[in-house]
Amino acid sequence: MTLASYISCLRIVLIVPIIYLLDLGFLSPVDNEGLTSFYNYLAFVLFVVAGLTDYLDGYIARKTDTETQLGALLDLIADKLLVSLVMVWIVFLTNDPWIAVAALIIVSRELVISMLRQYVIEKKVKEDLKVSFIGKSKTTIQLIAIGMLILAQEVSQIRLLAMIAIWFSAIFSLYSLFTYISEWFKHYLN
Repeated sequence: MTLASYISCLRIVLIVPIIYLLDLGFLSPVDNEGLTSFYNYLAFVLFVVAGLTDYLDGYIARKTDTETQLGALLDLIADKLLVSLVMVWIVFLTNDPWIAVAALIIVSRELVISMLRQYVIEKKVKEDLKVSFIGKSKTTIQLIAIGMLILAQEVSQIRLLAMIAIWFSAIFSLYSLFTYISEWFKHYLN
């Protein structure tokens, strides 16, 4: 375990308070000004911190030359858990079919990629497909869109923008899946 691996673990641990705070924020009564409470703001802040750890762990691992297979796996798991669990919880709390369909696309993409990677591991293929710029961009777009969805619970003026962002994220996830599968076919089925 390196410092970068501990930072990835922190991202996983932060999921629990984010979901708890979202739950409190959605269940809090609305006051006279239309605001629920500060819980959604706290969830947003923790989500931003969790998102920043995605870049911090990789940066530290590269700068300290402590990149490990365990660290790469923890980073991958942390990203997928953060995005998938928070998306599913937002769908549960909002009961919005538009968010649900976008979440279904995003989470399905993560599952398909995980299955492909598992196949590569089981077949003991020497060269795994590396995380691409498109894959990292996809994660960044997802984190921004989910953060906007969290914040939109308190700032209703950005709700439309948050919905556009989550759908852009879902479409970009499909594009990322297509490029990943294309690379996979080139490497492993030819």
